Amino acid sequence: MNIRIHCLLICQLIYSVVSAQQPVSQPFAGHVTTGEVGFWCMFKDADSVLLRIADNQNIIAGSKTYYYTDAIRYKKYMPVQDVFSGLRPGTAYSIDYSFDGKSYTRLLQVNTADTGATPKDFSFLAGSCAFISTGFNGAVKPFTSLKIFRHMQQDSADFMLWLGDNLYYIYEQRSLRTQLKRNIKTRLNKKLADFLSSKRHYAIWDDHDYGSNNSGSDFPHKETSLQVFQQFWPNPASDSQTNYSTFREQDAQFFLLDDRYHNEEMQTVLGSAQLEWLKKELLASTATFKFIAMGMQALNPLSDRECFYQTKEEYLSLIAFIREHKISGIIFLTGDRHHADLLKVEEADMYPLYDFTTSPLTMYPVKINKKSPEFQSPYRVPGTYYPDYNYGKIRIEGPENDRKCILEAYDQEGKRVWEHTIEAKKLQH
Repeated sequence: MNIRIHCLLICQLIYSVVSAQQPVSQPFAGHVTTGEVGFWCMFKDADSVLLRIADNQNIIAGSKTYYYTDAIRYKKYMPVQDVFSGLRPGTAYSIDYSFDGKSYTRLLQVNTADTGATPKDFSFLAGSCAFISTGFNGAVKPFTSLKIFRHMQQDSADFMLWLGDNLYYIYEQRSLRTQLKRNIKTRLNKKLADFLSSKRHYAIWDDHDYGSNNSGSDFPHKETSLQVFQQFWPNPASDSQTNYSTFREQDAQFFLLDDRYHNEEMQTVLGSAQLEWLKKELLASTATFKFIAMGMQALNPLSDRECFYQTKEEYLSLIAFIREHKISGIIFLTGDRHHADLLKVEEADMYPLYDFTTSPLTMYPVKINKKSPEFQSPYRVPGTYYPDYNYGKIRIEGPENDRKCILEAYDQEGKRVWEHTIEAKKLQH
């Protein structure tokens, strides 16, 4: 072989390997506190990768090495979800990567939370039911538009809360390998990846990113579903065998619930351990607003679909606990129904409870049947039913002694379709 051609082929091979070792999807930050930074990233064709975190003076605060293993990877893709801890509050950090331990390239920049005592105004996005076409499953919904993510990317909100059905397993829920394949291919979508990289993210799941339609505790592949979900979402720390957690942002606390792993044909949704955990965390919380996030609707007495209200025993137990202990500030955030809605339920001897449902992001919208009691529901806040693609935005504003929660629904063009304000003082016993 001609020496010149041989050298060119070697150079091309080296270039291909090095190029493949770069991140193959946009990295993003997850749960961030005053001393911790959660993150997600993905590489390909790398046997190992070294990540380090350093402040803006290049003082290294931690480093970790990750190795490719066939047991928990797919086709040389290496998704990494982890946390760097022991950081300083209110500090800018960069997460850098290296394949040789010598030269580093910036992967992600993120700030830790500050320790300010006075709560600041903040906002976050919410949404559910995001179908991303990959391969043959694109036949389920051909020509799916993802333009909604561009408008969400441009929004100045501090973070995004995914409310379940964040992707759709079609047949891929049947093994660890196919679940990994679906998640990896979804994250390779550039429009989604660009949105993910624009802000922090938190997520719960519902049936379609857990398993099959309406699946619950008897789903045979739930252990691998849990493993993969936790591998792709940098949520607050939880036990490896649970998928519920809590975090705080300013004077609001979020309770991320699992409505699938312990769901026994809707007789129970949360299970006894999770319900007791929720009660304990609510009792300990001093937050002005307490957002309970659940994949299915929570407060819909007229629903003929899955709804936490239908469990009765669990629902009534939680309501009785809230009433007995005078827990203030509760608002439910839910997905699943393929339309936007704001429901308001009056329970005896307590303030009104709200359930903000926002769905779908990209999956088919579904209109409520006009013959259904739901269509003219007396529990609906007037003007908040929106049967088309949408996402939610929630703003927490005002002085410390007069905080307000502004709920908004936006269409896929980024235009606001309705707004409703709830004053914190109206959510007290």
